[in-house]
Amino acid sequence: MRRPEAMLLLLTLALLGGPTWAGKMYGPGGGKYFTTTEDYDHEITGLRVCVGLLLVKSVQVKLGDTWDVKQGASGGNTQEVTLQPGEYITKVFVAFQAFLRGMVLYTSKERTFYFGKLDGQIFSAYPSQEGQVLVGIYGQYGLLGIKSIGFEWNYPLEEPTTEPPVTVTPSKAPSGL
Repeated sequence: MRRPEAMLLLLTLALLGGPTWAGKMYGPGGGKYFTTTEDYDHEITGLRVCVGLLLVKSVQVKLGDTWDVKQGASGGNTQEVTLQPGEYITKVFVAFQAFLRGMVLYTSKERTFYFGKLDGQIFSAYPSQEGQVLVGIYGQYGLLGIKSIGFEWNYPLEEPTTEPPVTVTPSKAPSGL
């Protein structure tokens, strides 16, 4: 007979060892889990999406000046977007059938980017708080492409100020007062 403490320990280890997602995933799911790198020093500055045979095969984000690892299945034609300085992804539409069929990205500079085809079941993803932007992508993929996708939202990094500090020197009162 197994002890409850041992079963609880095994359950805890299984949960800690597997991926955990704080946000919502869109699509039917299944397959291998993926997530873009958490980077607290760089913003998303670009996105590559590989599309082939009527579905999205993989995604890859650019963090600062460096491309993260491509996430998803191999193959497809790569479409690349570079964000302008101070531009952020603020909303995403995705379309699914058995796999991710297409995505539309909306930015803070009112630009729109289309990948694949928007047919099937369509979902919209956007931050829960005003001022938040896309900081990461996660989901699941199979041999043919992405089967579910989710988006991590947070506030943009604060830019360090380049202005010198203001120093105030006390003025002397005129003599004779």
